[in-house]
Amino acid sequence: MNATPELLRMPDSEESRGHKPAAELRFDATVPRDLVHRAAIAEVFVTDSARVGEDPTNDEHTFEVAAQLPRAHVVGERGGSYDFLLLVEVLRQSGVLVAHRYLDVPLDRAFIFSALNLTISGLEALRIGSRPAHAVLSTTVRPKRNAAGRVLGFDFTGTFWLDGEAAIVGSGSLTFVTNRAFQMLRAGNRKKLDGRSPRHPQLLRSAPSLVGRRDASNIVLTEPSVSESGTASAMLVVDTDHPHLFDHQLDHVPGNLQLEAARQLSVAAVAKLHGLPAESLVVTAARAEFSDFAELDLVTKAVAEVGDASFDGALGAVTVPVSITVSQEGHTVASLAIEVTQWS
Repeated sequence: MNATPELLRMPDSEESRGHKPAAELRFDATVPRDLVHRAAIAEVFVTDSARVGEDPTNDEHTFEVAAQLPRAHVVGERGGSYDFLLLVEVLRQSGVLVAHRYLDVPLDRAFIFSALNLTISGLEALRIGSRPAHAVLSTTVRPKRNAAGRVLGFDFTGTFWLDGEAAIVGSGSLTFVTNRAFQMLRAGNRKKLDGRSPRHPQLLRSAPSLVGRRDASNIVLTEPSVSESGTASAMLVVDTDHPHLFDHQLDHVPGNLQLEAARQLSVAAVAKLHGLPAESLVVTAARAEFSDFAELDLVTKAVAEVGDASFDGALGAVTVPVSITVSQEGHTVASLAIEVTQWS
């Protein structure tokens, strides 16, 4: 099966090579951690934000969000470049901040990412320099409101800049629900699954070298099984003590862990099939649709199908698309597409 993410390549223009924020943004302190739903201050990366545009005719709003990227982080193992998982977290925090600070979404709301689509638009922009990078997300959001005008969620598109260089373009959808509604959703999901499966067994992590990682604590898969036909599979290893993936207590397997599982499985499969070192492979695009909650105490399986390699002119590199399905008890909880490429 060939799986091709919906790529959103940025043109190689003067604007994309030297972006100047429309607002004066600060990078000297982070925002309060409750505004981005983090428990640890060290896990907050967003520093400032500003509304820079608004179109009342179609309820469209444009914001800029600033963040500082740490040169070293628990998930940043590649050394020379900023880790994909870290960039995803900055984008998530930006969306949460915008909702609370500008769209009057109460702090006690639960946030659900139903879809995410990201594409690396410039690999060189991801290289770590001699100081922490100043990141700016320029994003446009289109709120979804109820009859009373309360925001229930929003769709967004945006460009992520690192020290003025275009790094990522993306889009996605976010939904906000009350705690009571969230508990009803969770109860409904548990009712469908309880009694149908044994509790989650203890699983052994894959060797880091197989999935492009160095630190065993960041491994979220069992050892992948990769067939010559291009199919790969593994079980998710869910460590609720991980300081980044479980910064605070959750009652389900979070989306960023599922993204990391898809990344690790894709890297392992492409490395095995094409005879490449796993540590040389990076994510250049990711699309995710989260259709249901993944329960912490049930076995979670990921299955990948590797597509055909092709040359991407915008990146100047050969890329390989991989489609991944994450399931519990034969029920799909997430569908993802990952594009990987070799980069040194």
